[in-house]
Order: sequence, then C-alpha cells, then structure tokens
Amino acid sequence: MTWEYKIIHFATEVGDEAEYEKRIHEGEHMINKLGTEGWELVGFLPRHTNTEIMRCHAVFKRSLD
Repeated sequence: MTWEYKIIHFATEVGDEAEYEKRIHEGEHMINKLGTEGWELVGFLPRHTNTEIMRCHAVFKRSLD
C-alpha cells in the first residue's frame, strides 16, 4: 500500500479564551473536512515557543491505492 501525507500547521493564542475557542472550532471543521476527503489524522508535532501562542502540526495520511 502506498501513502500520501499532509502536514497542517495550527496556532492558537493561549491568553485569549474567545479566540482560542474560535480557532479550536475552525480546526475541528477542517479536520472533519479532511476526513471526508480520505485523510486520517495520525499524529501531532508540538512546537514549543517563548510566546503566548501554542503551535503544532497535525500529520494526516491517506492511501494512494
């Protein structure tokens, strides 16, 4: 089986609760959309920064067969 991979960047403002919730829901919508396109979420790559922004990359895969 052959796989195709996609990596998506996510960032959220930690200190602003309303903005955080908005971005979480936008991220959820995007993940669900990718799922309908055959992408499977297989992991997260966290990135630590010295700012008030949380960053991570979501890794997806789908079969090319």
